Parts: sequence; structure tokens; C-alpha cells
Amino acid sequence: MAWKNVRHYLKTIGKKGGKARAKKLSTAKLSSQARTAITFRWMQKRFGVEHFAELALPGAEIVDVGLRHLNNRNLSSIEALAVAELRPKLRFLGVPVPDISQNMPQTRTLLYQAMEKQHGDMAYVRFCALLERIDSFCDALASIVPTPQPTTHRNRRWYT
Repeated sequence: MAWKNVRHYLKTIGKKGGKARAKKLSTAKLSSQARTAITFRWMQKRFGVEHFAELALPGAEIVDVGLRHLNNRNLSSIEALAVAELRPKLRFLGVPVPDISQNMPQTRTLLYQAMEKQHGDMAYVRFCALLERIDSFCDALASIVPTPQPTTHRNRRWYT
């Protein structure tokens, strides 16, 4: 009986602390945390893991970092731009990728320019390799997740 009271007491304190901390955060930070929590819950339910690195798929580390950056609205990182570029294919496989097309319609161009700043003359080769790596991630993920019904999604052309 006493154990239940202690658990209830600690749960109450935890809620108060979380609410007090939430009052101190900005609206942008709160929405970023909410997007991240929703993404993790969705991935846990759909794929059984919170991070794709746990599945040991090729390119998983790029997708994990890109999703984190997109959820935090860090749209200038190379990983975020690469994940945004392959958004239709990832979304078809059930990966919760936020839509940034209103903010940045030319993600491919921005990705190449960012890679050109970082890699100079080797930008094109690394650009192609990065997109190929994420594409191989999509292929590997498609082999382990159940196939969606072709009539339920408008981008079914990716899964032929």
C-alpha cells in the first residue's frame, strides 16, 4: 500500500517539474520537443526502434541526424537537406519526415551548394554518394517493413 502512495507522490512531483520547465521554454523549443517526441513514438510503433541506427541499415546514421535536424527546424545541415530531398520515398515507407517544401522548394540545389562549400571540387561525387546511400537505406528498409497496399498511397510509383 505504501509503495503505491510513493509512486503516486513521485508521479505528481514529476508532472509539476515538467510543467514548470515547460513554462520556461520558448514556443519554438516546445514545438520542436513535441515534434521529436511524436517522431520517436511513431518510429517505435512502426519499426520497433526509436533510431534507425539500431536496425543497422546502411545510411541510418544520416537519416537519424537528418530527421533530428528537420524536427528542430535546422534546415541548413547537409543531412537534413538530404533527407528532405528523398522525402517522398521515405514517407512512402512510413518514415515521419516533416514537410519543408513551403520553406525550401529547391532542396537538391541547396544540398549541392552546401556540399560544394564543404567539399569543394569533390562536391559532385560526394553529393551522388550521399543520395545513393540514403537510397540504399530506403531499399534496405523496404525489405524489412511490411509492404503498403499500392492503392493507399499516391506515391506508389516508388515501390514497384
